[in-house]
Amino acid sequence: MSTEGTLWVAYPPTARPECRPDEEIGAFVLLDDGFVVSWVSASRPVRGKRSRPTSLPQPRVARYTQEGECLWSTPIALGAVSFPGVVEMGDRTGWELRPRRPRVPEETGVDHWEPLLVSADRIAAGFTDTRGGIGRTFFLDLDSGETVSATSPAPAGRKAIAGPGQFLIGSQGYGAFTTGRFGRDGAEIARWASHGAMLVDKNGSPSGPELENCLPSGSRFRRLAPDNTLVDGPALTGFYTSYPAMDCEGTTVFWRDGKLLAVDKDLVGYELFAMDDDRAVIGRALLLDGGGVAISLDNEILVFRTPLGPLAEGPWPCGEANLHGNPLVS
Repeated sequence: MSTEGTLWVAYPPTARPECRPDEEIGAFVLLDDGFVVSWVSASRPVRGKRSRPTSLPQPRVARYTQEGECLWSTPIALGAVSFPGVVEMGDRTGWELRPRRPRVPEETGVDHWEPLLVSADRIAAGFTDTRGGIGRTFFLDLDSGETVSATSPAPAGRKAIAGPGQFLIGSQGYGAFTTGRFGRDGAEIARWASHGAMLVDKNGSPSGPELENCLPSGSRFRRLAPDNTLVDGPALTGFYTSYPAMDCEGTTVFWRDGKLLAVDKDLVGYELFAMDDDRAVIGRALLLDGGGVAISLDNEILVFRTPLGPLAEGPWPCGEANLHGNPLVS
């Protein structure tokens, strides 16, 4: 307050992008000069009981300036989706178990894992059938919003930035357990018979803990080799896993099955801490200064002192625990 009695209040600028009353933000990524938003149909409590599935708005991806001015908006048509492992049984199948025919989803949502990624001049936006979990990732041009390409329908999985304009797209469920690498033109250039929380080092090499959805676990820490083969790291028990982080020496740290684990660049594993804990609500591993590692477990945050170095320089080392949507700065 000034001596004249004037009160000055400072507040950060806000942007209010225009949208339909029955739309809501599904995911967003901050850019240096604005932000990108995936818009989907509003949740049922917001829409109210009168809204029917046929009235739901089409999903879209839009780019905005820092002030909220829309530069472009691209509608997303998921189309009819199916996958060989999805089956159905009913009157039309004679009560026999048969592969489900492709169908247009009544409701489309953003993908559960890493739904919106930005790398160089490319966007990877994942959308799924909210009932069945089958979806597609759409690759868009950051400058124009033009749809460059889209993946084939498949169960949703983890994703990562693999390099300038390149992405790792995983698929898990209904018999799928794969990861594909997609180039700037949206074409698949590699595929591995593995799926997990992958990091990508400064040389573009992906590695991370597998997330096979079964017990006892058959998962390992894997490196995805350039020739589409897998390089085995240590075996992993349990299933629930934090998203890992990688330090400058290429050592990956993560929480799994009640243990804080580290795997170095030579794929040698180390147990840094262990306790009797089977909580399933696990966040990301955050690599702090001085070798500190923070892990969120349900309603607690655990902080450890480790010999790890600073965060790695790479397109996807889990920088700042993805708080900023982790766009790649080209």
